[in-house]
Amino acid sequence: MEKNGGRPSKKTTGFEKEKTTGFENKKPNENENVNVNENENENVNVNGNDNEDVSDSCVDGLQKIIDFYNENIGMITSYGIEILSDYAKEMSADLIILAMKKSVEANKRTIQYIKGILNNWSKKGIKTVLQAEQEDEQFRRKSELGTSEREKELEEWLNEYKWFYKTNKKNRSSI
Repeated sequence: MEKNGGRPSKKTTGFEKEKTTGFENKKPNENENVNVNENENENVNVNGNDNEDVSDSCVDGLQKIIDFYNENIGMITSYGIEILSDYAKEMSADLIILAMKKSVEANKRTIQYIKGILNNWSKKGIKTVLQAEQEDEQFRRKSELGTSEREKELEEWLNEYKWFYKTNKKNRSSI
C-alpha cells in the first residue's frame, strides 16, 4: 500500500532490528540476587532527656492543654506545643488553661498573649488557679478604685473650667 502525499520515507540498510516485547532478555540471568545485609541498629538517647521521668499525668495534662487550645483558639503549631509544654513543666495544666480562657475572653487568641499572662503569673509566684483568681480580683479592685479616682479628678477639672469660663465671660462683658 502506497502513501499519497506527505514526507517520503527513508530507506536505510544495515540497521535491521530484532523485535522484542517489553523487557525480554534472551539469556536468563545466571547470578542469583541474594541480600546479605544484616542490620543491627541500637537506638541510644543522646539528648539527655530521661523519658522515664515523665508521668502519665504530665502527658495527660499536656494533652488537655492542647485540646483546649485547638477547640478554643485554633490549631496549635509545633512551636505552640513546645512553648506550652515548657510552661507545663512548672505550672499546672489548669493554670495554663485559665490563661488561655483569659486570652479568649479578651479576644486575644495568640500564643504571645498567653505567654504574657503566664510570665506575669510566674514573676508573681502564682502557681495555682486559686492564686491567679485572687490576683485577678485584686487587679479588678484597683482598676475600679482607679476609675472612681479618675472620675473625681475629671469632675474637679470640669468645675475649674466652668468657673474659669464664667469669670472670663464676666470680664469680657465688662470690656
